[in-house]
This record gives sequence, C-alpha cells and structure tokens, in this order.
Amino acid sequence: MKLNKILNKNFCNDSRLLKKGDVFFDFLGNKKKINPYLKTIIKKKPYLIVSNSKLNVKNKVLIKKNVKFFFFKLIHEKYKKKLPKNLVAVTGTNGKTSIAHFFYQIHNLLKIKCGMIGTLGFHGHKVFKKNNLTTPDSLQIYKHLSIFKKEGIQNVIIEASSHGLDQNRLNKMKFRTAVFTNFTQDHLDYHKTMDSYLNSKLILFKKHLKKDSTIIFNKQIFDLIKKKINLKNYRILGLDDNQKIFKIISIKSQKDQTLLKVNFRNKIYITNLHLVGKIQILNLMQAVLCCLSIGISFIKIIKILKNIKPVFGRLNIFRKKNKLVVLDYAHTPDGIKKVIETLKSHYNNFKINIVFGCGGQRDVSKRAKMGKIANDNCNKIYITDDNPRNENPTKIRKQIKKFCKKAMEIGNRRLAIKTAIKKLKKDELLIVAGKGHENYQIINGTKKPFSDYLTIKNFLKIYE
Repeated sequence: MKLNKILNKNFCNDSRLLKKGDVFFDFLGNKKKINPYLKTIIKKKPYLIVSNSKLNVKNKVLIKKNVKFFFFKLIHEKYKKKLPKNLVAVTGTNGKTSIAHFFYQIHNLLKIKCGMIGTLGFHGHKVFKKNNLTTPDSLQIYKHLSIFKKEGIQNVIIEASSHGLDQNRLNKMKFRTAVFTNFTQDHLDYHKTMDSYLNSKLILFKKHLKKDSTIIFNKQIFDLIKKKINLKNYRILGLDDNQKIFKIISIKSQKDQTLLKVNFRNKIYITNLHLVGKIQILNLMQAVLCCLSIGISFIKIIKILKNIKPVFGRLNIFRKKNKLVVLDYAHTPDGIKKVIETLKSHYNNFKINIVFGCGGQRDVSKRAKMGKIANDNCNKIYITDDNPRNENPTKIRKQIKKFCKKAMEIGNRRLAIKTAIKKLKKDELLIVAGKGHENYQIINGTKKPFSDYLTIKNFLKIYE
C-alpha cells in the first residue's frame, strides 16, 4: 500500500471519533485480544485499519508489529512541513500553565499572533477548544499546530507534562526554547520514584531541542540537571543574580499589586503589575525570557506588562469589605508551601487560613506532607474533598488530618468554603487551594459540576 495515499487520509485512534474514510490505528487489539470496539469500528467504514495482527474483516488491514510506533512516524511525516516556526515548551512540577498563559497574553497585548496548548485548552487566533490533558495526544497537537500555521501563527507555547513526555506525545517535535520551572514531588502514583519523574522531564531536553535552542531555568534546576544533560550546545537564560542580560532587582508588594524593578542590558526599568506574590512574578519573567528568546523586543514587552492579568485559577484575589480570599490551583506539597509563603510575604499583616484537600487515586504520600505544611504555617485549616475519584473521601481526609491536628474537617467542599468565608476575620486571609480553574469534582468516578471560583464569588456576594 502506497504511503502517500495513507498520508492524505485523516488519522484516528479513538473509535468514538472515527469517521468514514479515516485511517484507524488499533492500539487496543493484539494477538491475544481483539479490540472490544471492533464491530463499531467496522460499521463506520474506515479506509484502512492498522493492526498488529490479522483481523477477520472485509476492511483493508495493514499489519504492523508496533502500531504506536508506526502511528507516531506517520503523524510526523504528515505534518512536519505544516508546523509554526517558533515552538516553545514549558515543563516542571508547578508554573507551566501560568508561564504559557503569560506568554500568550504578552503576544495578544503586542498584537502578535500566538498559539497555546495546555491545561486551559487549545488557544489560537481564531481557535479555542477545551482539553482534558495538560499535554494532549500527539495527533491533536500536530493537527492544531497545522491549524495555527494556517492562521498565520508562528509562535506557539506548549505545556510538556511528565506523562506527555513519557508517552511520546511530543513525537519528534523540535523546540526553539524550553523552560524547566521547578522540580518537586508530584505524580508518584505514575512514576513511582523521583528519579523516574525527573527522567521523564529530561526527555524534553534530550530529544526535543534544536542545536541552537534556548533553555530557561533557575540555579536550582541548573544544579539538578547539569550532570545529566550536555548544555554546551544551548543558550542558557535565567533569573539569578549572575545573569548579565536580564536580572530582577526588586519585587515590592503594594496591596493587591506589585512594583517590579528589573535590569535589562544595564538599564533599569520599573513597572507596576496587577499580580501578587513572588511566584507569579517569576513565572511572568520566565514568560518574558521566552518572548526574548524568539526575538520579541524587551522595550515593547515592558510597556505592556502593566496590563497582564492573573491566570484564571492562579493566585486570583477576591475582596469584599473586610474579607480577603485567594483562589489557587496548588495541589502538591511544594505548591501549597509556596503559595502560603508568597501570600505571607505579600500580605505580611494577615494570618493565613486555608481550605484544601487531596485527590483520590493519586500519590498517597502527598497527604501527610500537605497536612503538615498547613498545620505548621496556617492559622485556621479546613480539610475538605478535592477530587476523591473512586476512593473513599473520608479516608483521604483522615490521612491528611492525622498530620494536621488543628484542622476542621468538612467533607462537602461548598460548605467548607462557605464556613471558612463566614468565619474569616479582617486580619485573616483565606486560601482556597487545589482546584483553581476546574469547574467540576470527580466523586465516585462521576464528574459533577463545581467551581471554587463561582462558590467564592457567591459567598462573598460578588457578581459580574
């Protein structure tokens, strides 16, 4: 069978999305077990089924020993000449979505076409599509990159999760710039060990960079990976004191804003940002470095930074009379700790209260650590349900509370937020952590509508 004929067809690896005339790649079937959805696949009349074993069907079947490998190879062959010029990837435990969205905002404010692929979906000049994965599957990424290029977009930023890298979802893509934000405990339910988790992150730097690429990271990451990756072929940018091109001089809190002073090529610039906390500022500055790495003028960037808005679900501030509430996505030990420290530093006259929980069927060891961090650093603590999934939520809460003795346990998340806001005093600040932008809870395996954002607004009586 001629390869060109296959390349001209639409590809599909999900029987639910399959259309007549598509090339279907059978990932579920093997020599021992037939794909349970084979009858459905046949009824939809695909042009071709690619399988690793003979199928007793009338449809055309192409047998390949490794279907996934062939799938990835064909996707790259089909789309390699249809990709935007400047691809930027951001990986790390925390901060990926913020950096990606700040990068996207900078482009929009400068009226430069830009694409973004990650936790918040596919965003392009005329495209918006929700996405359930931080890093979507390879086919979806390539398809949207080709759509972006048709729109005239040359600059695209992609969130590269450890799962996505480990599962080859960035299939043969080469990036001009890569960011490694930070590295702390997460996803050990999948990776099992921190070494395995780190090695998945490092796939980005070992397999997906061009020879003249730029790598952006801080000293902690540099020290962590310098012996694991040959950095000689790359340009290194960072925010540490020894940087000659770009350096942060000071970050000063001003109520719900921040005054930032930076040095760029030995000239001082000062700007006021509608963001709070060092975490957000560092994420924004890494987004700025990404923009610099692909040729955008710093002078143009600095002029529009005052118009940057917080990323939805990341350190969003709510005020109503004497009540101050902060919504954040922090759901790891390091994430919770950093958010608490950031807000303590920015609002140094406030005691910190917190509402949080831990996800079910995920890294169990996080629960004790997050409980201890809250117990050691917060004033009032409300342990509630996050996404218990198919796990017993009472069991999850008890595992947290064992290391968080002063906490109040309220399983119903809506009631926990309501109670915390009602009891909030004028010298206290409340963090609602863990779900951020999410508009659902997964309970007993079922997605149920729920939004921390709307719940906070409702109980603070803030209406748009």
